[in-house]
Amino acid sequence: MSKATTQQPARRALSLLFVLQGHTMEGLRLKQIADAIRTTPSTALRDLEVLAEEGIAERIPGRDEYWRLSPRLIQLARAHELEMARHRQRLEETEQRYSRNPN
Repeated sequence: MSKATTQQPARRALSLLFVLQGHTMEGLRLKQIADAIRTTPSTALRDLEVLAEEGIAERIPGRDEYWRLSPRLIQLARAHELEMARHRQRLEETEQRYSRNPN
């Protein structure tokens, strides 16, 4: 099996993330998603189900044919943002400590 073949599922999963972004409220139908990532609906569904098992994508309740990104991805981004804010604060504190006039 070639390297390109073994990387296809990972590349499709990443493509799914980008296709689903910006569709949190309305979601996208499976056919729209499959067309956007240039694969069959059955392959797209299999990949979406894997993302759903990992908590990354979800079906919209009451509209099961529609898919969207789950809140878990936003939680991941927020955790990163909070970590960066903590580091910025530490850097600012260090900078203030070292830039004080000793007099």
